[in-house]
Amino acid sequence: MAKREQALGEKQILGITLGGMVLAAVIPLTYLALTPRLAPPAEPGDIPSPTLAKVLNESIDKAVVDQSPEKWPGLIPEAEANSRLFLRELAQVVARCSKGRLEPNQKYNRMTYFLVRADGTRPEPITSRRGCGEDSLIFRLTFKDGRITEAFTDGRERQYAVDHVRTLVHVREFGDHLISADKQLHPERYFRAPPPRLFHGMSRRTGNEHHARSCPSRQNC
Repeated sequence: MAKREQALGEKQILGITLGGMVLAAVIPLTYLALTPRLAPPAEPGDIPSPTLAKVLNESIDKAVVDQSPEKWPGLIPEAEANSRLFLRELAQVVARCSKGRLEPNQKYNRMTYFLVRADGTRPEPITSRRGCGEDSLIFRLTFKDGRITEAFTDGRERQYAVDHVRTLVHVREFGDHLISADKQLHPERYFRAPPPRLFHGMSRRTGNEHHARSCPSRQNC
């Protein structure tokens, strides 16, 4: 009788232990799975902001004219015109955080730009190297003929003077991020094509074969 009770007690302890281990694994996984749905990244508001549209256009203009071979080795003379071509291809850009406020690993929360082209296609989002948080300015932009015609936010930028809005890091670097993204997507618009490696390899191989025919023995030729 005592042994039976002891065995039953051991089974109960084992069951409790296993149940605790399962819960310890399930709870974090459930949290990770549900958090993006329960607290997704905030979306831009619907308040028009002509001021933000103005300063972001300034940021783009600066990024376009600042292109130089010193900063971008191999840059072609047509780079500035081609970057304006890229801007004319845009219909909308949404800037928001990549993670919601409750998601873990907030140090990896980055400002991310979601592009929509005039033809409706959506390139891969652009991830900024800058962190993003509850205080970050998020916005939605409408483009026409390569210019921002409308900007929408939740209105938080209105508490600042225009000169201060220009200094906000995600505003100041917006143009650079946008143009750099097209450089990665379409490098042929901006850089000289590198010499083809296949031709170079064939040249070396042909030279070696010629040397082998002219010097069939292993003696020095």
